[in-house]
Amino acid sequence: MRRYKAIVGVLIAAIASFLVSCGGSTEAVAPTYTPEKISQLTSYVTRLESKRDRFPELLNYIEKDNWVNVDNFTHGPLGQLRAELLRLSNQLLPNDQPKAKALSEEILGHLQNLDEASQDRNYGKALSQYREFVGDFEALLDIVPEGARKQAIEEAESEPVSSVDETTTTMPAE
Repeated sequence: MRRYKAIVGVLIAAIASFLVSCGGSTEAVAPTYTPEKISQLTSYVTRLESKRDRFPELLNYIEKDNWVNVDNFTHGPLGQLRAELLRLSNQLLPNDQPKAKALSEEILGHLQNLDEASQDRNYGKALSQYREFVGDFEALLDIVPEGARKQAIEEAESEPVSSVDETTTTMPAE
């Protein structure tokens, strides 16, 4: 009887091992953007696109050595950029998040350097930091899914975002 129990135990273990090894593994599905995620991304990208549309204004202030407006612009319209970049980065796919967060830090570093250059009234440094700022900003937006970016651009064109950020000091004509 003992021998019979031992054989049955070994037989059950062998069958269990066979079933577990033959069980089909579920293939991992790559993460994708849901419609809700696209909607959230579109909201963030719309705000960022509206800021990007105003970058030439900042360049104009730098080129005219209008350091007061450079300072006002970096603290006004671009003042909430840190929070917006963080929100956008956190909504991207896990594989894209590290690159987006690194680019966000680069963008904010260039903005800080631009602010310092405006305080020092250093045209060369300000222009250099502006170019790097714009380049990294574009690289970050390139990470965003095409559908969300197109939808954001269409929304921005149909309904311009109005906010307090759209006010700056005007320079008298020379």
